[in-house]
Amino acid sequence: MEREYGFEKLSAWQNSRSLVKHIYCLTKELPPEERFCLGSQMQRAAVSVSSNIAEGASRSSKKEQGHFYQTAYASLMEVLCQLILCLDLEYIKESEYSNIRESIEKVSYQLNQLRKAALTIPQNSQPTQPSKPSQNSQPTQPSKPSQLN
Repeated sequence: MEREYGFEKLSAWQNSRSLVKHIYCLTKELPPEERFCLGSQMQRAAVSVSSNIAEGASRSSKKEQGHFYQTAYASLMEVLCQLILCLDLEYIKESEYSNIRESIEKVSYQLNQLRKAALTIPQNSQPTQPSKPSQNSQPTQPSKPSQLN
């Protein structure tokens, strides 16, 4: 049996993967002169969403996780912008736009939740305070910087 990695369990990643399929199907239907330009850009941005979710989930630092989830969100907004342009240029129907927009909104919400969870300090953890020196301990002197010649 194949091993399942952590990112594969995330519904945000699963939904972004579905979004990639929608985008690839949509771009196949674009006019030939737009398939390389707008179509290729949409595909790369959609793939970037799922890739950044996977990369963020693999990071051990919460700050790094949040960074990759934010990058995924930015790529998602790029996909939305390009989708709106396709509608404006009448390359897609309103129903197709609405269907994909709904997927984008779902992934957007999930990404925001992932980022918030990664960057929120748990309620029960207190910031550490510097310890006060005990009365028996001798104050330490700062070390002198070494001089390099």
